[in-house]
Amino acid sequence: MGSRESRVGSRFGPYELRTLLGKGGMGEVYEAYDTVKDRTVAVKILFEDLGKDPTYQERFRRESHSAARLQEPHVIPIHDWGEIDGVLYIDMRLVRGQDLRSLLRQTGPLSPARAVAIVGQIAAALDAAHADNLIHRDVKPENILITGDDFAYLVDFGIVRSDNDSKLTSLGETIGSYAYMAPERFDDLPTTSSADVYSLACVLYECLTGSKAFGGTSVNQLIRAHVVGRPPVPSRARHGIPIAFDEVIARGMAKEPIDRYRSAGELSRAAYDALSNPDRYTASEIVDRSGDATTVNFTDDRTRTSRPAPRPAPRPDPTPPTRVNTPAPQQFWPTPAPQSYGPAPGPMTPNPITSYPPPPVPPSRNSNIRPVLLTLLAVAVVALLGAGAWFAVTQTSKDDNATTATSAATPPPETTEPATQPDSTDRPTTTAPRTPTTQALPPLSGSVSGADDQGFVDVSGARCNDTNQALAIGRTPSSTVVVCRTGVGRMYYKGVRSSDGASIALDDPQQVGAGFVVVNKTDGTQYRIDSSSLTIVQNGTIVASEPMVEYASR
Repeated sequence: MGSRESRVGSRFGPYELRTLLGKGGMGEVYEAYDTVKDRTVAVKILFEDLGKDPTYQERFRRESHSAARLQEPHVIPIHDWGEIDGVLYIDMRLVRGQDLRSLLRQTGPLSPARAVAIVGQIAAALDAAHADNLIHRDVKPENILITGDDFAYLVDFGIVRSDNDSKLTSLGETIGSYAYMAPERFDDLPTTSSADVYSLACVLYECLTGSKAFGGTSVNQLIRAHVVGRPPVPSRARHGIPIAFDEVIARGMAKEPIDRYRSAGELSRAAYDALSNPDRYTASEIVDRSGDATTVNFTDDRTRTSRPAPRPAPRPDPTPPTRVNTPAPQQFWPTPAPQSYGPAPGPMTPNPITSYPPPPVPPSRNSNIRPVLLTLLAVAVVALLGAGAWFAVTQTSKDDNATTATSAATPPPETTEPATQPDSTDRPTTTAPRTPTTQALPPLSGSVSGADDQGFVDVSGARCNDTNQALAIGRTPSSTVVVCRTGVGRMYYKGVRSSDGASIALDDPQQVGAGFVVVNKTDGTQYRIDSSSLTIVQNGTIVASEPMVEYASR
């Protein structure tokens, strides 16, 4: 039998190989019946010719050992591994579901809540691997398996390696999908767990928008984008994505590892914080229903031993909405309407972020990026042809309870230009600024009790996401409000009604005089915030005006 010939219908030791589930650069995965243990499993079999190479044998054995010792629910368990007739194999649990790539093709981009729930589970798997000194190095949608109830598994530890093992994969054998590889992977710098954080941020962006973080038709274009391109902006790529995700992606995909989130879990918690309150509840609900075994915890960086408790649903406002100007109690915090996230852009649509001029290349990489590019281009065809899904997965025909993108007008595409690699003679001799960085803001003028530079410390008050700082903080007799700025310079408004915790978040407030004005694009309602009051205007009529009790601004 040839080394590339399908083994379906044949016998491999005690295994009856029934269905080919996936094929990668090193081997194939079959659904198989174990005649000794009387169970159906997934068996990964190394290609016979590659198995003769000691390097490949070592990499394959490393996968079995590293994955088997990871006791994390979001990593597929390894039953057994070994060698049969000179061929290496791994026996794994067979999980029924589909990979994230197939899910995205089937449904388009995911709702923010579902995207965060899935990424949070993969982050838990990565944190467990990193705690065991293991780096996955190939985090991508093809290696994320989703079951019918949205339980997520990270698969394919075939190229995982230890932090201390720098020689297992040589430069000419660089493995991984270029669309998700961190900039340092194209350099001769050490690869750390931060590279997995970068890749997970790329996956999060794709879940939110339906497009890869960087578009490109060649390996060269992708390498340039990762090394010199600005991080993409999800709120510009797809209508309805909260602006707070821009900062999450910018930090997760920072060029320098030191500027990224410290862990995959920290990235997932920042993404959770970027959700609206209703979507946070939905994300926790998805994780909660996915299974009791999950270790995801969106709210505590110190403990990851149990899933987050479901958050209470927002209490309904007993007062019906009104649009008349009366002194009676009014509902000026509108109940969030079903969000329209808009259709996904085409799969090869260039990312709008490439319209920014590329920043200078940091000099630390000037001397070695060109040979790396040449080396990678020389092996690009082989590497890409060898890429494939390595996981125990069977497609299910039932509906995966996916959130289908609703019909909405797509914003007109921005003019884009592909990122370009500056010639070495034009490269600056000074160190380029790191991306992203938070511009220093002047101190707040005024003070608000129970608040710091990001808003209200109490969880029931309005507060900026992640590390964003507040431009304005206000407290009225009935509400708390903040106007925040992201690390990429965009602003957003958040308000919380004190009586029942009802909240609203709106993008792009405008500074007008000494205050701010923000418009709810759903119904045209205006929110005017300054040191004197919070004023809400509907159809040109003031429907609410609350005096400002405390106020601080920059």
